[in-house]
Amino acid sequence: MEIRLAKTAGFCFGVNRAVELTYNLLNEGHKVATLGPLIHNPQAVADMERRGALVADTVDDIPTGYEVIIRSHGVPQTVYDEISTRRLVYHDATCPFVAKIHKIAMRADENHALLLVAGDASHPEVQGIVGHTKGKVKVFANLEELEKMLPELLQQESIYAVAQTTFRVESWEKCKEFLKKQCTKAEIFDTICNATWARQQEAEDL
Repeated sequence: MEIRLAKTAGFCFGVNRAVELTYNLLNEGHKVATLGPLIHNPQAVADMERRGALVADTVDDIPTGYEVIIRSHGVPQTVYDEISTRRLVYHDATCPFVAKIHKIAMRADENHALLLVAGDASHPEVQGIVGHTKGKVKVFANLEELEKMLPELLQQESIYAVAQTTFRVESWEKCKEFLKKQCTKAEIFDTICNATWARQQEAEDL
């Protein structure tokens, strides 16, 4: 059997940044707790736990004296507020690509626009994005779900459309085409990260 390793295999920029931050803090003797598993890699998470890192589901679960690491997925604004209330030291490892979407979500709120998010509503990244606007938000997983929203979309004065950074590129292109034809008021932002584009293409090539 031939095993071919993809050129883009390994951690993406955002995840690698979060992992290095965590290991550096542990090596320096800091008590650290990550909000949720730092990455989707049980072996890496287990290694961090062996070195003393805690995995906390909520801010309330973090013991006093521990420093909080916000993982690359990002978190809703309410989580920052909870950390501030408890006066915990925190290190924000939110991926810059995700942080960019948070800013767009805040702009949608300021401009009273509907925020359309292509992605998995149960995914922490999407929950973090949604948590950065207090305005109207709609999350859809595919073109079919988006099409069903059309009557409501046509009633909106302004729409901002973004995608989860790891959303399927092919699906996003179809959704964009639909929005451009049916919702001329929609302002579309290409927020799928470069690593996702490259890896999905490489998977198809392999």
